Amino acid sequence: MRIFVILSILALLQCLVPAQAQVSRIRQDFIGYGFPGHEHCSMRILPGAKAMFLDLETALAKAKHYVHIEYYKWYNDSIGRHLLDVLAECASRGVQVRLMYDAFGNSGKAPAFTREFAEQYKARGIRMVGFDPMRFPYVNHALHRLHRKMVIIDGRMVYTGGMNVADYYIHGKPELGKWGDMNAVLTGPIVEEYQRLFADLWYRECGEKLDERAYRSPDARLYEEQQGGYEAFVVDREPGKKSARIRQSYISCLDNAQKRVRIINPYVILVSSVRKALRRCIERGVEVEILLGHKGDNLISEVGTAREVYNLARRGAKVWLCKECFHHDKVMIVDDSLCTVGTANLDARSLSFDYEVNAYFFSPEYCTQLNEYFNRHLNSAVMLTEDNWKELYPRSKRRLGWWTKGIRGIL
Repeated sequence: MRIFVILSILALLQCLVPAQAQVSRIRQDFIGYGFPGHEHCSMRILPGAKAMFLDLETALAKAKHYVHIEYYKWYNDSIGRHLLDVLAECASRGVQVRLMYDAFGNSGKAPAFTREFAEQYKARGIRMVGFDPMRFPYVNHALHRLHRKMVIIDGRMVYTGGMNVADYYIHGKPELGKWGDMNAVLTGPIVEEYQRLFADLWYRECGEKLDERAYRSPDARLYEEQQGGYEAFVVDREPGKKSARIRQSYISCLDNAQKRVRIINPYVILVSSVRKALRRCIERGVEVEILLGHKGDNLISEVGTAREVYNLARRGAKVWLCKECFHHDKVMIVDDSLCTVGTANLDARSLSFDYEVNAYFFSPEYCTQLNEYFNRHLNSAVMLTEDNWKELYPRSKRRLGWWTKGIRGIL
Protein backbone atom coordinates (compact mmCIF):
# COMPACT_ATOMS: atom_id res chain seq x y z
CA MET A 1 0.00 0.00 0.00
CA ARG A 2 2.85 2.35 0.89
CA ILE A 3 4.54 1.69 -2.48
CA PHE A 4 1.27 2.47 -4.27
CA VAL A 5 0.97 5.83 -2.47
CA ILE A 6 4.57 6.74 -3.28
CA LEU A 7 4.14 5.85 -6.96
CA SER A 8 0.92 7.90 -7.09
CA ILE A 9 2.68 10.93 -5.63
CA LEU A 10 5.56 10.59 -8.09
CA ALA A 11 3.11 10.34 -11.00
CA LEU A 12 1.32 13.47 -9.80
CA LEU A 13 4.60 15.37 -9.52
CA GLN A 14 5.53 14.37 -13.06
CA CYS A 15 2.28 15.96 -14.26
CA LEU A 16 2.79 19.11 -12.23
CA VAL A 17 6.43 19.85 -13.11
CA PRO A 18 5.84 20.59 -16.83
CA ALA A 19 2.88 22.83 -15.99
CA GLN A 20 4.88 24.69 -13.35
CA ALA A 21 7.80 25.07 -15.76
CA GLN A 22 5.46 26.40 -18.44
CA VAL A 23 3.93 28.95 -16.06
CA SER A 24 7.40 29.98 -14.91
CA ARG A 25 8.54 30.59 -18.50
CA ILE A 26 5.51 32.76 -19.26
CA ARG A 27 6.05 34.66 -16.02
CA GLN A 28 9.70 35.27 -16.92
CA ASP A 29 8.67 36.45 -20.39
CA PHE A 30 6.16 38.88 -18.88
CA ILE A 31 8.76 40.24 -16.47
CA GLY A 32 11.31 40.52 -19.27
CA TYR A 33 8.87 42.44 -21.44
CA GLY A 34 8.26 44.86 -18.58
CA PHE A 35 4.61 43.99 -17.97
CA PRO A 36 3.53 45.25 -14.52
CA GLY A 37 2.86 42.33 -12.16
CA HIS A 38 1.26 42.24 -8.71
CA GLU A 39 0.53 39.70 -5.99
CA HIS A 40 -2.75 39.28 -4.08
CA CYS A 41 -5.04 40.32 -6.93
CA SER A 42 -8.58 39.04 -7.37
CA MET A 43 -11.05 38.78 -10.24
CA ARG A 44 -14.80 38.31 -10.15
CA ILE A 45 -16.12 37.17 -13.51
CA LEU A 46 -19.36 38.68 -14.83
CA PRO A 47 -20.64 36.80 -17.90
CA GLY A 48 -23.51 38.60 -19.58
CA ALA A 49 -24.33 42.28 -19.90
CA LYS A 50 -27.39 42.27 -17.65
CA ALA A 51 -25.42 40.95 -14.67
CA MET A 52 -22.54 43.29 -15.42
CA PHE A 53 -24.59 46.49 -15.67
CA LEU A 54 -26.55 45.68 -12.51
CA ASP A 55 -23.33 44.99 -10.63
CA LEU A 56 -21.76 48.19 -11.94
CA GLU A 57 -24.80 50.29 -10.95
CA THR A 58 -24.64 48.89 -7.41
CA ALA A 59 -20.93 49.73 -7.15
CA LEU A 60 -21.45 53.25 -8.51
CA ALA A 61 -24.10 53.91 -5.88
CA LYS A 62 -21.39 53.30 -3.25
CA ALA A 63 -18.71 55.50 -4.87
CA LYS A 64 -17.29 58.10 -2.47
CA HIS A 65 -14.41 59.88 -4.18
CA TYR A 66 -14.11 59.41 -7.94
CA VAL A 67 -15.16 57.35 -10.95
CA HIS A 68 -12.85 57.18 -14.00
CA ILE A 69 -14.21 55.66 -17.20
CA GLU A 70 -13.01 54.75 -20.69
CA TYR A 71 -15.18 53.16 -23.39
CA TYR A 72 -14.95 52.65 -27.13
CA LYS A 73 -18.73 52.88 -27.58
CA TRP A 74 -21.29 54.51 -25.31
CA TYR A 75 -24.62 54.70 -27.09
CA ASN A 76 -27.39 57.24 -26.56
CA ASP A 77 -29.92 54.51 -25.81
CA SER A 78 -31.76 53.32 -22.71
CA ILE A 79 -28.80 51.70 -20.91
CA GLY A 80 -26.43 54.47 -21.99
CA ARG A 81 -28.74 57.20 -20.66
CA HIS A 82 -29.50 55.24 -17.50
CA LEU A 83 -25.84 54.83 -16.57
CA LEU A 84 -25.18 58.49 -17.32
CA ASP A 85 -28.03 59.39 -14.97
CA VAL A 86 -26.41 57.19 -12.30
CA LEU A 87 -23.09 58.97 -12.89
CA ALA A 88 -24.78 62.36 -12.71
CA GLU A 89 -26.24 61.35 -9.34
CA CYS A 90 -22.70 60.41 -8.24
CA ALA A 91 -21.50 63.87 -9.28
CA SER A 92 -24.36 65.53 -7.38
CA ARG A 93 -23.10 64.08 -4.11
CA GLY A 94 -19.52 65.23 -4.69
CA VAL A 95 -17.99 62.26 -6.50
CA GLN A 96 -15.64 63.37 -9.28
CA VAL A 97 -16.71 61.68 -12.51
CA ARG A 98 -14.49 61.62 -15.61
CA LEU A 99 -15.61 59.82 -18.74
CA MET A 100 -13.62 59.38 -21.97
CA TYR A 101 -15.24 57.79 -25.02
CA ASP A 102 -13.79 57.18 -28.46
CA ALA A 103 -14.99 59.97 -30.74
CA PHE A 104 -14.79 57.78 -33.86
CA GLY A 105 -16.47 54.79 -32.22
CA ASN A 106 -19.44 57.00 -31.33
CA SER A 107 -19.70 58.97 -34.58
CA GLY A 108 -22.26 58.22 -37.23
CA LYS A 109 -23.86 55.54 -35.07
CA ALA A 110 -27.52 55.19 -34.29
CA PRO A 111 -28.55 56.26 -31.74
CA ALA A 112 -25.98 59.02 -32.05
CA PHE A 113 -23.82 60.26 -29.19
CA THR A 114 -23.97 63.88 -30.31
CA ARG A 115 -22.19 66.89 -28.88
CA GLU A 116 -25.53 68.26 -27.70
CA PHE A 117 -26.28 64.99 -25.89
CA ALA A 118 -22.89 65.09 -24.14
CA GLU A 119 -23.42 68.71 -23.10
CA GLN A 120 -26.58 67.74 -21.17
CA TYR A 121 -24.53 65.52 -18.87
CA LYS A 122 -21.59 67.85 -18.65
CA ALA A 123 -24.03 70.37 -17.23
CA ARG A 124 -24.92 67.79 -14.58
CA GLY A 125 -21.34 67.49 -13.37
CA ILE A 126 -19.79 64.75 -15.51
CA ARG A 127 -16.38 65.60 -16.98
CA MET A 128 -16.78 64.09 -20.44
CA VAL A 129 -14.41 64.09 -23.42
CA GLY A 130 -14.32 62.39 -26.81
CA PHE A 131 -10.94 60.81 -27.51
CA ASP A 132 -9.17 62.10 -30.65
CA PRO A 133 -12.08 63.63 -32.63
CA MET A 134 -11.95 63.12 -36.39
CA ARG A 135 -10.54 66.27 -37.96
CA PHE A 136 -9.25 67.12 -41.41
CA PRO A 137 -7.38 65.43 -43.08
CA TYR A 138 -9.08 62.59 -41.16
CA VAL A 139 -6.70 59.81 -42.23
CA ASN A 140 -4.25 60.80 -39.50
CA HIS A 141 -6.97 60.09 -36.91
CA ALA A 142 -8.38 56.88 -38.34
CA LEU A 143 -5.88 54.28 -37.13
CA HIS A 144 -5.17 54.55 -33.41
CA ARG A 145 -8.52 54.41 -31.64
CA LEU A 146 -9.37 54.00 -27.94
CA HIS A 147 -10.65 50.43 -27.68
CA ARG A 148 -10.12 50.00 -23.92
CA LYS A 149 -13.09 49.56 -21.59
CA MET A 150 -12.69 50.32 -17.90
CA VAL A 151 -14.56 51.78 -14.95
CA ILE A 152 -12.34 52.58 -11.95
CA ILE A 153 -14.15 53.31 -8.68
CA ASP A 154 -12.30 54.99 -5.80
CA GLY A 155 -9.06 53.15 -6.59
CA ARG A 156 -10.68 50.03 -5.09
CA MET A 157 -11.91 48.16 -8.15
CA VAL A 158 -11.96 48.23 -11.92
CA TYR A 159 -14.57 46.82 -14.29
CA THR A 160 -13.04 45.73 -17.59
CA GLY A 161 -13.60 43.30 -20.45
CA GLY A 162 -15.24 43.17 -23.84
CA MET A 163 -18.48 45.05 -23.19
CA ASN A 164 -19.30 48.50 -24.44
CA VAL A 165 -22.41 50.39 -23.29
CA ALA A 166 -25.34 49.70 -25.61
CA ASP A 167 -28.75 48.06 -25.41
CA TYR A 168 -27.85 45.27 -27.83
CA TYR A 169 -25.32 43.91 -25.34
CA ILE A 170 -28.33 43.05 -23.19
CA HIS A 171 -30.96 42.14 -25.79
CA GLY A 172 -28.84 40.92 -28.69
CA LYS A 173 -29.49 41.68 -32.34
CA PRO A 174 -32.14 40.06 -34.56
CA GLU A 175 -29.62 39.16 -37.25
CA LEU A 176 -27.11 37.69 -34.77
CA GLY A 177 -29.17 36.35 -31.89
CA LYS A 178 -27.91 36.69 -28.32
CA TRP A 179 -24.83 38.78 -27.61
CA GLY A 180 -22.25 36.89 -25.57
CA ASP A 181 -19.69 38.92 -23.65
CA MET A 182 -17.50 38.83 -20.59
CA ASN A 183 -16.51 41.46 -18.06
CA ALA A 184 -14.66 41.13 -14.78
CA VAL A 185 -14.23 43.11 -11.58
CA LEU A 186 -10.58 43.34 -10.56
CA THR A 187 -9.37 44.25 -7.07
CA GLY A 188 -6.00 44.50 -5.40
CA PRO A 189 -2.82 46.31 -6.49
CA ILE A 190 -3.67 45.64 -10.14
CA VAL A 191 -6.17 48.53 -9.99
CA GLU A 192 -3.29 51.02 -9.73
CA GLU A 193 -2.10 50.07 -13.23
CA TYR A 194 -5.51 50.80 -14.73
CA GLN A 195 -5.64 54.12 -12.90
CA ARG A 196 -2.21 54.99 -14.29
CA LEU A 197 -3.34 54.19 -17.83
CA PHE A 198 -6.41 56.38 -17.43
CA ALA A 199 -4.47 59.27 -15.89
CA ASP A 200 -1.88 59.28 -18.70
CA LEU A 201 -4.47 59.38 -21.48
CA TRP A 202 -6.66 61.90 -19.65
CA TYR A 203 -3.70 64.26 -19.33
CA ARG A 204 -2.90 63.86 -23.02
CA GLU A 205 -6.46 64.66 -24.08
CA CYS A 206 -7.45 67.27 -21.48
CA GLY A 207 -4.20 68.67 -20.08
CA GLU A 208 -5.38 67.88 -16.55
CA LYS A 209 -2.78 66.06 -14.49
CA LEU A 210 -4.35 63.76 -11.93
CA ASP A 211 -2.39 63.75 -8.68
CA GLU A 212 -1.98 60.10 -7.72
CA ARG A 213 -2.23 60.93 -4.02
CA ALA A 214 -5.32 63.09 -4.45
CA TYR A 215 -7.13 60.52 -6.60
CA ARG A 216 -6.45 57.52 -4.46
CA SER A 217 -9.18 56.43 -2.09
CA PRO A 218 -8.12 56.13 1.58
CA ASP A 219 -9.61 52.64 1.72
CA ALA A 220 -7.78 51.49 -1.43
CA ARG A 221 -5.00 50.20 0.81
CA LEU A 222 -7.38 47.62 2.21
CA TYR A 223 -7.42 46.03 -1.21
CA GLU A 224 -3.67 46.32 -1.70
CA GLU A 225 -3.04 44.54 1.57
CA GLN A 226 -5.65 41.85 1.06
CA GLN A 227 -4.45 38.32 1.66
CA GLY A 228 -5.04 35.54 -0.78
CA GLY A 229 -5.73 36.35 -4.38
CA TYR A 230 -3.37 35.55 -7.23
CA GLU A 231 -0.47 36.92 -9.19
CA ALA A 232 -1.67 39.09 -12.05
CA PHE A 233 -0.14 41.12 -14.87
CA VAL A 234 -1.51 44.08 -16.82
CA VAL A 235 -0.65 44.09 -20.52
CA ASP A 236 -1.62 47.24 -22.37
CA ARG A 237 -1.03 48.44 -25.89
CA GLU A 238 -0.16 52.09 -26.53
CA PRO A 239 0.54 53.07 -30.14
CA GLY A 240 4.10 54.21 -30.73
CA LYS A 241 5.34 53.33 -27.24
CA LYS A 242 4.14 49.85 -26.29
CA SER A 243 2.95 48.70 -29.70
CA ALA A 244 3.98 45.03 -29.52
CA ARG A 245 2.92 44.19 -25.97
CA ILE A 246 -0.40 42.47 -26.64
CA ARG A 247 1.17 40.41 -29.42
CA GLN A 248 4.08 39.47 -27.17
CA SER A 249 1.77 38.27 -24.42
CA TYR A 250 -0.27 36.06 -26.76
CA ILE A 251 2.84 34.62 -28.42
CA SER A 252 4.48 33.79 -25.08
CA CYS A 253 1.35 31.96 -23.91
CA LEU A 254 1.03 30.01 -27.16
CA ASP A 255 4.70 29.10 -27.38
CA ASN A 256 4.80 27.84 -23.79
CA ALA A 257 1.49 26.00 -23.70
CA GLN A 258 1.87 22.27 -23.04
CA LYS A 259 -1.60 20.72 -23.13
CA ARG A 260 -4.49 22.98 -24.09
CA VAL A 261 -5.31 26.51 -25.18
CA ARG A 262 -8.91 27.71 -25.30
CA ILE A 263 -9.85 31.00 -26.96
CA ILE A 264 -13.10 32.95 -27.19
CA ASN A 265 -12.85 35.93 -29.54
CA PRO A 266 -15.14 37.51 -32.13
CA TYR A 267 -12.52 38.52 -34.70
CA VAL A 268 -9.79 36.03 -35.57
CA ILE A 269 -8.01 37.80 -38.43
CA LEU A 270 -4.47 37.24 -37.26
CA VAL A 271 -1.27 39.18 -37.72
CA SER A 272 1.55 37.02 -39.03
CA SER A 273 3.45 36.58 -35.75
CA VAL A 274 0.39 35.38 -33.80
CA ARG A 275 -0.72 33.15 -36.67
CA LYS A 276 2.67 31.45 -36.68
CA ALA A 277 2.57 31.02 -32.90
CA LEU A 278 -0.85 29.36 -33.12
CA ARG A 279 0.39 27.03 -35.84
CA ARG A 280 3.47 26.11 -33.78
CA CYS A 281 1.18 25.41 -30.85
CA ILE A 282 -0.97 23.03 -32.93
CA GLU A 283 2.06 21.34 -34.47
CA ARG A 284 3.46 20.56 -30.99
CA GLY A 285 0.31 18.60 -30.24
CA VAL A 286 -1.30 21.18 -27.97
CA GLU A 287 -5.09 21.01 -28.11
CA VAL A 288 -6.27 24.36 -29.47
CA GLU A 289 -9.98 25.19 -29.16
CA ILE A 290 -11.56 28.37 -30.51
CA LEU A 291 -15.13 29.42 -29.75
CA LEU A 292 -16.87 32.18 -31.74
CA GLY A 293 -20.15 33.09 -33.35
CA HIS A 294 -21.11 31.58 -36.69
CA LYS A 295 -22.19 34.99 -37.95
CA GLY A 296 -20.21 38.20 -37.62
CA ASP A 297 -21.45 41.69 -36.82
CA ASN A 298 -20.13 42.87 -40.19
CA LEU A 299 -19.57 40.99 -43.43
CA ILE A 300 -15.85 41.65 -43.89
CA SER A 301 -14.86 40.53 -40.39
CA GLU A 302 -17.18 37.52 -40.66
CA VAL A 303 -15.69 36.17 -43.88
CA GLY A 304 -12.12 37.07 -42.90
CA THR A 305 -12.51 35.28 -39.58
CA ALA A 306 -14.20 32.29 -41.22
CA ARG A 307 -11.29 31.83 -43.63
CA GLU A 308 -8.74 32.18 -40.83
CA VAL A 309 -10.33 29.68 -38.44
CA TYR A 310 -11.02 27.22 -41.27
CA ASN A 311 -7.30 27.15 -42.07
CA LEU A 312 -6.57 26.55 -38.39
CA ALA A 313 -9.17 23.77 -38.27
CA ARG A 314 -7.50 22.07 -41.22
CA ARG A 315 -4.25 22.08 -39.25
CA GLY A 316 -5.87 20.44 -36.23
CA ALA A 317 -7.55 23.14 -34.15
CA LYS A 318 -11.06 22.55 -32.83
CA VAL A 319 -13.19 25.48 -33.99
CA TRP A 320 -16.64 25.77 -32.43
CA LEU A 321 -19.24 27.99 -34.12
CA CYS A 322 -22.20 29.18 -32.05
CA LYS A 323 -25.31 29.61 -34.17
CA GLU A 324 -27.46 31.14 -31.42
CA CYS A 325 -24.98 33.67 -30.06
CA PHE A 326 -22.44 36.20 -31.28
CA HIS A 327 -19.44 35.96 -28.95
CA HIS A 328 -17.78 39.30 -28.30
CA ASP A 329 -15.71 37.94 -25.37
CA LYS A 330 -11.93 38.32 -25.35
CA VAL A 331 -10.81 35.31 -23.30
CA MET A 332 -7.89 32.87 -23.38
CA ILE A 333 -7.16 29.93 -21.03
CA VAL A 334 -3.72 28.27 -21.09
CA ASP A 335 -3.20 24.81 -19.56
CA ASP A 336 -5.91 25.51 -16.96
CA SER A 337 -3.40 27.61 -15.01
CA LEU A 338 -3.27 31.00 -16.74
CA CYS A 339 -6.15 33.04 -18.14
CA THR A 340 -6.79 36.47 -19.57
CA VAL A 341 -9.86 38.68 -19.77
CA GLY A 342 -9.52 41.98 -21.57
CA THR A 343 -10.39 44.22 -24.49
CA ALA A 344 -8.09 43.01 -27.30
CA ASN A 345 -9.45 41.18 -30.32
CA LEU A 346 -7.31 38.77 -32.32
CA ASP A 347 -7.12 41.10 -35.30
CA ALA A 348 -4.80 43.77 -36.65
CA ARG A 349 -6.89 46.60 -35.23
CA SER A 350 -6.26 45.43 -31.67
CA LEU A 351 -2.80 43.95 -32.15
CA SER A 352 -1.27 46.70 -34.32
CA PHE A 353 -3.25 49.93 -34.02
CA ASP A 354 -5.63 50.53 -31.10
CA TYR A 355 -5.25 51.28 -27.39
CA GLU A 356 -5.98 48.01 -25.54
CA VAL A 357 -5.56 46.41 -22.12
CA ASN A 358 -5.71 42.78 -20.92
CA ALA A 359 -5.41 41.32 -17.43
CA TYR A 360 -3.57 38.00 -17.02
CA PHE A 361 -4.17 35.89 -13.90
CA PHE A 362 -2.06 32.91 -12.87
CA SER A 363 -5.02 31.18 -11.27
CA PRO A 364 -6.39 27.62 -11.71
CA GLU A 365 -9.54 28.80 -9.92
CA TYR A 366 -10.39 31.45 -12.51
CA CYS A 367 -9.42 29.09 -15.32
CA THR A 368 -11.99 26.61 -14.00
CA GLN A 369 -14.70 29.29 -14.02
CA LEU A 370 -13.85 30.33 -17.57
CA ASN A 371 -13.74 26.69 -18.70
CA GLU A 372 -17.24 26.22 -17.32
CA TYR A 373 -18.39 29.25 -19.30
CA PHE A 374 -16.71 27.83 -22.43
CA ASN A 375 -18.28 24.39 -21.94
CA ARG A 376 -21.78 25.79 -21.44
CA HIS A 377 -21.69 27.37 -24.88
CA LEU A 378 -20.55 24.17 -26.60
CA ASN A 379 -24.12 22.87 -26.26
CA SER A 380 -25.27 25.34 -28.94
CA ALA A 381 -22.13 25.13 -31.11
CA VAL A 382 -21.08 23.05 -34.09
CA MET A 383 -17.50 22.08 -34.87
CA LEU A 384 -16.14 23.46 -38.14
CA THR A 385 -14.75 20.72 -40.40
CA GLU A 386 -13.78 20.28 -44.03
CA ASP A 387 -17.04 18.38 -44.49
CA ASN A 388 -19.37 21.18 -43.32
CA TRP A 389 -17.26 24.21 -44.40
CA LYS A 390 -19.17 24.73 -47.66
CA GLU A 391 -22.50 24.13 -45.96
CA LEU A 392 -21.84 26.71 -43.24
CA TYR A 393 -20.40 29.34 -45.58
CA PRO A 394 -21.81 29.73 -49.12
CA ARG A 395 -19.51 30.26 -52.09
CA SER A 396 -19.94 34.06 -52.11
CA LYS A 397 -18.67 34.31 -48.53
CA ARG A 398 -15.84 31.85 -49.13
CA ARG A 399 -14.64 33.88 -52.11
CA LEU A 400 -14.89 37.18 -50.27
CA GLY A 401 -12.99 35.63 -47.37
CA TRP A 402 -10.22 34.65 -49.75
CA TRP A 403 -10.00 38.21 -51.10
CA THR A 404 -9.71 39.68 -47.60
CA LYS A 405 -6.26 38.10 -47.29
CA GLY A 406 -4.85 41.15 -49.02
CA ILE A 407 -6.20 43.60 -46.45
CA ARG A 408 -6.18 41.54 -43.25
CA GLY A 409 -3.21 43.57 -41.99
CA ILE A 410 -5.55 46.52 -41.35
CA LEU A 411 -8.79 44.72 -40.35
